[in-house]
Amino acid sequence: MSSTSVASAIGHRWPTWLALAWAAISLWDAGDGLEYAFLLAVAAAGYLFITVVDRPRATWPVLFALVGVVAVQRLLDIDPWPSLVVLAVALTAVGLFGGQLRRRGLPALQAPAGLVFLAVGVAALSVPTDLGRYLVAAGLLAHAAWDAAHWRANAVVARSFAEWCGVLDLTLAVGILFLAR
Repeated sequence: MSSTSVASAIGHRWPTWLALAWAAISLWDAGDGLEYAFLLAVAAAGYLFITVVDRPRATWPVLFALVGVVAVQRLLDIDPWPSLVVLAVALTAVGLFGGQLRRRGLPALQAPAGLVFLAVGVAALSVPTDLGRYLVAAGLLAHAAWDAAHWRANAVVARSFAEWCGVLDLTLAVGILFLAR
């Protein structure tokens, strides 16, 4: 294999490398694993938003906006969970009334999946830490499978995002489980 084809193969998998780097940096200073529960809420809101607006190309900007809003809320010492839950519920209502969440296939599954991911995240923060850690890891593993389905179908979100999110979710979940030992 030539150096050009190796560089091309590595470049083609940039979402994987970015996710692995983010996970490595994040897990380096990981706490009890519960700090990753918000990712389930961000993912739920993000996937719902992209489905409702039907713009997969907006996936990355939507992610940056959601993470930015969460960061600002945390800086202001505001719990981001209520706003993420309200956003997901509002998007579900808009998508059901507008029909975007009633289309066949993955779009029809966004609302139930989003609500399950939200519920797992909230539950993880509502139970003892040891159990919560395992709920977060389970939620991230389930979301990694959800990302894989979107990547394979090349539907709803940008394929690069589905790859990045799936690798990040999987790596963080394994890291949480490893740190729990």
